[in-house]
Amino acid sequence: MNRVEHLKKVNLFQDLVNHPVALESIAQVMDEKIFKKGVNIITEGEAGSEFFILIQGAASVFKKTAEGDPYKVAIMNGDQHPFFGEGALLDSDARSATIRAEDECHCLVLSREHFDQIGIQHPDWCLPVMRRISRVVMGRFKKANHDLLMLYHALVSEIRGG
Repeated sequence: MNRVEHLKKVNLFQDLVNHPVALESIAQVMDEKIFKKGVNIITEGEAGSEFFILIQGAASVFKKTAEGDPYKVAIMNGDQHPFFGEGALLDSDARSATIRAEDECHCLVLSREHFDQIGIQHPDWCLPVMRRISRVVMGRFKKANHDLLMLYHALVSEIRGG
């Protein structure tokens, strides 16, 4: 499958499916990278400037516990067209999780620099992608808030004796 076909299957690019020139332009500036089994593709806490689409293989998502130990929270499979590191297209802030290759992983990689260049030339292509990134980030934020509220209620219930 070519790069454009991969992009068509990724949620962040759904608003560009009917814009083949946009998808082709984005696909052309993406790199293909291969990660060996056991290698960290991205590492929690490190700054990042690249966005990844897993196109082949499987990778695990790890978060650090309060003690700093890695805890596996999810497994991604290339058949599902998962993406990660989308926040790096907005800012070079620290990565929020570690992504580790479970077997050999093939990824399409878009740098913030290339995304910014396309955005300057074609803001109408990047705005829909930015909106989708915002929805993803807000969805994660809402889930985190919900989870914190559930933990709070569980703790209060435990303290009150049941």
